[in-house]
Amino acid sequence: MGFIRKWIKRYLCSMGFMNYDRPHVEGPKKRFHSMGTIESNVYFNTNSGSIFVGKNVTWGHNVMVITGKHLFDGKSFFPYSKEGRDIIISDGCWIASGAMINGGVKIGRCALVCAGAVVTKDVPDGAVVAGIPAVVIRHVKIQENSNVQKISVSVVKPGV
Repeated sequence: MGFIRKWIKRYLCSMGFMNYDRPHVEGPKKRFHSMGTIESNVYFNTNSGSIFVGKNVTWGHNVMVITGKHLFDGKSFFPYSKEGRDIIISDGCWIASGAMINGGVKIGRCALVCAGAVVTKDVPDGAVVAGIPAVVIRHVKIQENSNVQKISVSVVKPGV
């Protein structure tokens, strides 16, 4: 039974259906660079730039990281920019479920992108962003311990 299930899954994925067990890269695969493992359903679009993912990034389900931007010329939506819209996701970030990251942004170290947020601008280190478009709602204090690989985070109230 396992062989048939794997064959059906492989066949459906080859036809364009999503496999919810692994990430999907649309566009040139050589533009996707990850320093860690990505185990959930994440969609990466590299048609208009490269995507760089740091270490210890935590992913929620149904996250979209999209470099593409259509260049509407008044007649068609089809033309899109071919490069220059790189996305950088730094070490220790948490990208929650349903978040969308648009091209041309950098997400700083230990940043948290809340569920359903749409990131259109750079996110500073230790920021918590939420909303459409995403805005900074809080900052976290980053404390690194050289003996431990984890990064401990304590919440800092806005304005402090």
